[in-house]
Amino acid sequence: MNLIKLFFLGVSGYFLAALYDIALLYKRTALSRVLYVGFFVTALPFIFLFSGYTSPHTPLLQGLLILGMVLFALLLIYSVLLEFPLRNKTPGSLYTQGTYSLCRHPGFLWHSTFSLCAALYFWYAPITLVVAGYVLSNFLLVLWEDKLLFPKLFPSYEEYRITTPFLNPFRG
Repeated sequence: MNLIKLFFLGVSGYFLAALYDIALLYKRTALSRVLYVGFFVTALPFIFLFSGYTSPHTPLLQGLLILGMVLFALLLIYSVLLEFPLRNKTPGSLYTQGTYSLCRHPGFLWHSTFSLCAALYFWYAPITLVVAGYVLSNFLLVLWEDKLLFPKLFPSYEEYRITTPFLNPFRG
């Protein structure tokens, strides 16, 4: 698959994720279940990248970058798909513990670092631009969620915004 198509495939996942958020806001449960697929669509381009492109690096550097990608992919899966539903004792409420106590959008940090490792792994400018587009799309999604959506979904979100940094867990 060419890189332009991969770019639009990934961006469409972020668009579906935004629609998922809107469905949650308007309590459209059945629609939100369908739109949840958007989160998985954002991962599909990486599968195509790994099946269609190779890394120019030495096996050692390839291994280190793959290890980094696996680590940050696991953190992303944990924060977004596992931690929230497993640890949040009150479904539909704001969860502020665990990785969500580091910053309000830990999934963005894990995704961005995974994407950086992927761009370094392929070391090919067009892939780097595609991956940067995914990071920008993800940033626009979390910015929209943080400023407009989550304050409407969660009554205590304003307090959470005051006590927890947006993205930088090292802010002090």
